[in-house]
Amino acid sequence: MLKYAPLYLLALLLLPGISQGQGASAPRGEITTQAMPQWLVDFSNLPREDREQYLRAFTNAKNAFQQGQWVACFGYLADCEMIFIGNPNVWNLRASCLMEQKFFDEAATELEKVRKVLPHDPVTVLNLANLNLAMGNYARSVEVIDTLLPMLPENAPADLVDVLTYRKLLALIMMGRTEDARKLVAHLNALSDTPLYYYSKAAFDLAAGNKMAANRHLRIVRNIFAKGNSLVPYQRALEFSALGSQSPR
Repeated sequence: MLKYAPLYLLALLLLPGISQGQGASAPRGEITTQAMPQWLVDFSNLPREDREQYLRAFTNAKNAFQQGQWVACFGYLADCEMIFIGNPNVWNLRASCLMEQKFFDEAATELEKVRKVLPHDPVTVLNLANLNLAMGNYARSVEVIDTLLPMLPENAPADLVDVLTYRKLLALIMMGRTEDARKLVAHLNALSDTPLYYYSKAAFDLAAGNKMAANRHLRIVRNIFAKGNSLVPYQRALEFSALGSQSPR
């Protein structure tokens, strides 16, 4: 049995955060098996060649997903599970891929497996919130988010909190609770350093049938936050909601 697992195992086997630098801070140095989940301990005991082949396949799967290559992503994930079965992040990524193709029942099956292993993982919660938004289970989406938010550490990245808030805002709008949704972002203005301000404006405009104003806010936010992928979770949430059919891609 390997006593230590290199840090790159965690970096590559765990799904990327909502944006660069987001998510729990990676520990420094090496991680003992006592600090790792059992599936990662089991993975660390594979032959080196198998581990390296797995990591290449999983990295390729994540890259394919980010590029919108769903079939390729499925293929790479299948390659992963031919080597090792048990990484819940494979199920999470497969669920994300399925949702992008609107295979919501299949995605729900994958997320149920993930939830049992990673019940409070941010990516899992975001996927569950998106799934419930897409399936019209708005109250359940709010419930999932409200369960997670109090559990986040005080130093949780602001962009993670904002993305969760946006999903809650969309669900509240779809439930007809627009005033409650407005309260979530009442503290924001055009100077706030977050896409949440403009995306919330766009959501309220779309709900009111004002597509022109919504498009203007979406153009502004894309110009301001042009670098990186910080807008991806907002755009996906908007598209998963019923408002998404009215918004530009």
